[in-house]
Amino acid sequence: MKNTSPLKIFVILTLLIGLIEQGLMYFLSMEIVSLHPFFVGMLDSFLLILILFPFLYLFGYRPFAKNMGKLSRAKERAEEAHDRLLSVLDSIDAIIYVADMQTYELLFVNQYTRQIFGDITGKICWQTLQVGQPGPCPFCTNDRLVNAAGAPQMYRWEFQNTVNGRWYDIRDRAIRWIDGRLVRMEIAMDITSRKKSEEQIKQQNIFMHNVLESLPYPFYVVNTDTYEIELSNSIAQQLGISKGRKCYTATLDAKVPCHSEQHQCPLNLVKKLREPVIEEHVHKDEAGNDKYVEIHGYPIAAENGRISRMIEYQINITERKKNEEALRRISVTDEMTKLYNRRGFLMLAEKQIKIADRMPGELFVLYADCDKLKWINDTLGHKTGDQLIMETAEVLKNTFRQADIIGRLGGDEFVVVMVDESGKESVNTVKERLASAIVKRNELPDRTYVLSISYGIVCYDKNNPCSMEQLLSKADHIMYKVKKEQWSK
Repeated sequence: MKNTSPLKIFVILTLLIGLIEQGLMYFLSMEIVSLHPFFVGMLDSFLLILILFPFLYLFGYRPFAKNMGKLSRAKERAEEAHDRLLSVLDSIDAIIYVADMQTYELLFVNQYTRQIFGDITGKICWQTLQVGQPGPCPFCTNDRLVNAAGAPQMYRWEFQNTVNGRWYDIRDRAIRWIDGRLVRMEIAMDITSRKKSEEQIKQQNIFMHNVLESLPYPFYVVNTDTYEIELSNSIAQQLGISKGRKCYTATLDAKVPCHSEQHQCPLNLVKKLREPVIEEHVHKDEAGNDKYVEIHGYPIAAENGRISRMIEYQINITERKKNEEALRRISVTDEMTKLYNRRGFLMLAEKQIKIADRMPGELFVLYADCDKLKWINDTLGHKTGDQLIMETAEVLKNTFRQADIIGRLGGDEFVVVMVDESGKESVNTVKERLASAIVKRNELPDRTYVLSISYGIVCYDKNNPCSMEQLLSKADHIMYKVKKEQWSK
């Protein structure tokens, strides 16, 4: 029976019904049963209905009822899916709407859109979603949502809404509506906060650019791992110090980083010391002549604390070097110690104070003299006394930097001007360095006397400017106070 076609089953059932009905009618037409023809017809119809009912139920009503049930369940599932879709769309914090691409009628808007613009379903999009539009918006994307082949496609853009002034990241797509027509669905995410952040970053970049361009020095940022320049101002670029070049190639036309003792690499020093450094280098100018530059390097630490970048700028000190040379030629150095004498020291120190008023960091002045010089001269001879003075000068030169100004004012009196841009120096740290240097000197073998230096240190107060003579007077006063306390013990 499984392989029997529906047509054969229908033919067999028709023949079977016909035979049964004919048999009954034959029996009723016999003289044995005498009935009125009307009743015979009624009985014939009843028997026919009775015989056909099961077949009509099985092959007519039952399949029809089954199909109707399927249609009903499909409708319920479709309505549930529709409700779920609406629930999802209403839960999204974005403007979502569907508009007819020909009439611009709004066919659907989600809850988020209704909260902003009201219930605008059925209205014209360019009349409700924008303001001041006499017709369809000139920026409408309808013409971008269908490709040359006529297939729907998506278009993404950003726009500031004319109703509420907020920025949106918009995705427009052409889709088929339930009636088959092509409509535009738009999803617009509010990106106003992101736009404000981008504008702030843009303004900060402009500000930083203006700051860098206002500097009178070549300014650049170097990667401490690759030695590559990552940022430079226009003054640096004019000198060939540009992005992507190695710093030592751009500044010295060298193939390797600086490594001489006289001209150490500022980048390597910054990585090693993890603090600002100042180095003097000799570069070449456009004409090939020596150009003296003072290089200032400042470390930039990454989040993990590693020094990843270095800010560097150069100050052309060629004129200062020429002045220093001129000062030497007019005898501004002390013949015995080769330090600056009083005149040379005061000339340079006064200039350093003026620079200190404009630069970051601290300026210290140390005033010192040798202890027991008269006793050494009287007992060990003036030659040994001269040795004490030269040894004191040597200790001072070894203790302080080359950039510091060291001078001998006369006799056994010495003075030092120190500049600390890092802000890490203090009176105590300077004292500790000098005391340590004196101890090491006295530990040398075959000494005939003990080196002892009394000194006073003052820090220059930028808020209360004064002259170098006044600073020296303050430091001298502190030195004699210290010396008096030592001798009273």
